[in-house]
Amino acid sequence: MPTELLIAPPASGKTQACIERIQALRKESPLVNVWVIVPDRLQTAAFRRRLAASGGAMGVQIGRFPDLYKHILEREGTFQPAASDPLLHRLIQQTVDQAVEDGAIPYYQPLQLFPGFIAVLRDAFAELKRARVDPRQFADHAHRGTPAQQDLAVLNSRYQTRLNELGWRDAEEVTWQALAAMEDHPQAVSTIRLLIV
Repeated sequence: MPTELLIAPPASGKTQACIERIQALRKESPLVNVWVIVPDRLQTAAFRRRLAASGGAMGVQIGRFPDLYKHILEREGTFQPAASDPLLHRLIQQTVDQAVEDGAIPYYQPLQLFPGFIAVLRDAFAELKRARVDPRQFADHAHRGTPAQQDLAVLNSRYQTRLNELGWRDAEEVTWQALAAMEDHPQAVSTIRLLIV
């Protein structure tokens, strides 16, 4: 699939150009599979309204990257449920509580009851995953690091283990799985004739 970049300032017609491209392709092949990726749910609704006003949106999937990743994994038969933010928050809190009870995180123990601590850990875990750092590799590296790094490695490993035991994935892991599926099985996206981001 060839790549085309539209670069222009806001309100200069990029969205309209994308809609015209979709409509032209649909005239040629009415049942073609088209995906449009937008940043958030508000943009999803706005794009859908504009597409409908231009002549219809049948067969056009509009969503965010996680929606596309879920679609790919469902087609491959490997989709596992993604944990919601509240579930992840609770899971991380339980991980911290258990690690404190076990005496496994002496450096971070005083932060256990601070509400912002859980949010900071969630961001740290997500950043490690986005960088594709395996928890075992991080633990090996942190073993020679600062007390903060050692405690973070313990929490990261326990969090990932617990997530796996529950059979859930966080958003970063769903991304990993989808990218691996596309690398291993390019036919997973072969039905998509046009992808607009």
